Amino acid sequence: MTKPLAPVLLLAAAILCSTAAAPLFAQSAPAPIIKEIKGEFLASPGIPGYAKKSSSGKKPQWLEIDVKFDMPVKDKDAPKFVDELTVNYFILLNNKASSEDGKATLLTGGITHVDIHFDKGLHVGAFVSPQTLARFFNDKTPTTANQAFINIGVTISDASGVIARHDQKNGDISIGKTPWWENPDNYNVVSDRVLSKDATPFAHLAWDYYLPLKAN
Repeated sequence: MTKPLAPVLLLAAAILCSTAAAPLFAQSAPAPIIKEIKGEFLASPGIPGYAKKSSSGKKPQWLEIDVKFDMPVKDKDAPKFVDELTVNYFILLNNKASSEDGKATLLTGGITHVDIHFDKGLHVGAFVSPQTLARFFNDKTPTTANQAFINIGVTISDASGVIARHDQKNGDISIGKTPWWENPDNYNVVSDRVLSKDATPFAHLAWDYYLPLKAN
């Protein structure tokens, strides 16, 4: 007896529909246009009624890295959001005089953001703690942020891979060019010292300034 074709046809139709819908979810985000990478020192915010000082007795200064970029959409019918973007930071400290081998310290770390709406004037950020700065400057942290680092590099990636590379001094870095942070022998590379905003005293301030963070 010949088996009915209806279930087979339904299965084929379902596969065809799922295949047709896949590009909507797999589509790469529009290439970000990084407009600015800015580093500055921020004092830990005070809490009214909380009089305790820092463990060092000094006024802590955090290094904040603020990255501004655009993600313009040219096609009005294209998707307006991307699920995730991962931003990798490469912060080259100006601490050669404080290191035993005369090499500068390269702090690296990645932070993932979610539900990104394609728009202009988007911001992502990262932080370095006062204790980390003091350690790598041999307890002689510079008085200004511009004295604290030599350069800052950033990459932005979506599900397809890296879609933007930029450094503070030289601007955009083309895909065919090797960025300076990919020469690790030139630096003392230290990971896991670049913090997202939720791991700092600024976690509850300016909620909407930076893009939403992916929950751990």
